[in-house]
Amino acid sequence: MDINATLQTWINVLTHPSEATFTEEQNKPQANFTTAIIWMVITGVVTGIMGWLSFTLFFGSGNGFLTMIDQMNLPPEVDQQMREMLSSGMMGRMMGGAGFGSIIMTPIFFLIGAGIFYLIGRLFGGSGDFGRYAYLLASFQAPIGIIGALLGLIPVAGSCLGLILSIYGLVLTYFATKVELNLTSGRAIGVILTPVVIFLLLIFCFAVTMFGLISSMQN
Repeated sequence: MDINATLQTWINVLTHPSEATFTEEQNKPQANFTTAIIWMVITGVVTGIMGWLSFTLFFGSGNGFLTMIDQMNLPPEVDQQMREMLSSGMMGRMMGGAGFGSIIMTPIFFLIGAGIFYLIGRLFGGSGDFGRYAYLLASFQAPIGIIGALLGLIPVAGSCLGLILSIYGLVLTYFATKVELNLTSGRAIGVILTPVVIFLLLIFCFAVTMFGLISSMQN
């Protein structure tokens, strides 16, 4: 894999959001499923490292977790268990395992998301190659994932900037979907909004259910 060509592709897609950009990427020889998976594995490696680094910087000494435990007013038994886990180094091992798991889970979640958008796009009358569509999505999701991991090292502000990046990712998903699946603007927007609306409805239903349970318990 040509690192310089990869970086140029990522920069071009992120800085020139348009149908023309994705049409250009669509016709490249490396626009296939394999390239998409390689990019997302790289993203998983970087995010795993950044997650471990973030944990080490903010909680490596254990003082950060101790402060959180003090503020949570936990029952004595739970408080003691948490402190024992922290003193035994279990938290560090768990974070290390989570970092390693990121290498596997990042491409898996990517494929699930790409598959959902692709299937919805086909239901909306679209046509196109899934491997090439995955490539177009990975061309911006990979760098956005890496940038988001770096922003995670910045408390509070990093989360806000990460949210902006996620919204920008939806804009780029629109262009990739419209180009590869040969959809009209309205249908491409429908493909993007459908899973978002379903997700929000699920959150709303969960919130209503939890509110109902809490209210019944109080009564």
